[in-house]
Amino acid sequence: MKKPLFPLGYAPSLDGARGLMTVGVIVAHVEYGWYPGAIAFMDTFFIMSGYLITSLLLKDMFESGKINFRRFYIRRIFRLVPALVVLLALYFGVAMLAGLPAWQEFKAVLAALFYYMNWLRALGGDVSSYLGHTWSLSVEEQFYTLWPLICAAFWLRFGKQFRFLVGFLCVLAITCMIWRHHLAASGAPIYRLYDATDMRLDALSAGCALALLMQDRESGFFRFVYRVAPVCAPLGAVLLFVIGFLASYGDRNWYLWQQSASTLLSAGLVASIVVRRDTWIHPCLRPACPCS
Repeated sequence: MKKPLFPLGYAPSLDGARGLMTVGVIVAHVEYGWYPGAIAFMDTFFIMSGYLITSLLLKDMFESGKINFRRFYIRRIFRLVPALVVLLALYFGVAMLAGLPAWQEFKAVLAALFYYMNWLRALGGDVSSYLGHTWSLSVEEQFYTLWPLICAAFWLRFGKQFRFLVGFLCVLAITCMIWRHHLAASGAPIYRLYDATDMRLDALSAGCALALLMQDRESGFFRFVYRVAPVCAPLGAVLLFVIGFLASYGDRNWYLWQQSASTLLSAGLVASIVVRRDTWIHPCLRPACPCS
């Protein structure tokens, strides 16, 4: 029997979870003390990105046996770049009218436009506070650029024996956690621990691995997640909500071990949301629109 295309499909509750977490992040930006642990949701977002992008690549793999790089990169460009260019053009104009330092703002615009804002911040560069939030977009774009190439290399060598790629991702995630712990224990600046791409590889790897592990509904991993999802989905959602009140950007313990624990919790939540549609938490997360 022909193997189905990537079977998990669209999960409305995943969009709902992302929307609610986005609200938490906005609240933290309005008044940080109200919800300081919203930083935990950034790793959840990266897990979702890894999962969704790998799903698209798997769909290409199952349909044609290869990745359509041209289609993939064009879709990423048109999804992100036009809106970003308009935003940056408007921002720079307003910044000049407001009398902000032209060179500093221009450097920030370049960092946002060419997706290296996260490293500019991580290495202690002089960054405009108004565009600093584009650091996460930089991480995403760096991931979008490299991950399809890595997938293609593994699939060219091993075909659909995804266990080799999953093994690579597991090693990468564990290495990231150990490296972050080492940097935090060594006194690295908080902005290095928070913004740098290498500090987010565990979350991105977890999302990619989830897509690869769950692409086969008959696999033992898929069946295990399906069984535990009714407990893991609501438990994970509640615990992440509570973490939103407890964690803190400036707390070194977050980078020593709490972030790693939160990433594993987020991975369990994402996996539980996408393999089931019938836990009691799903209606709470599902967007209230006809398309869902």
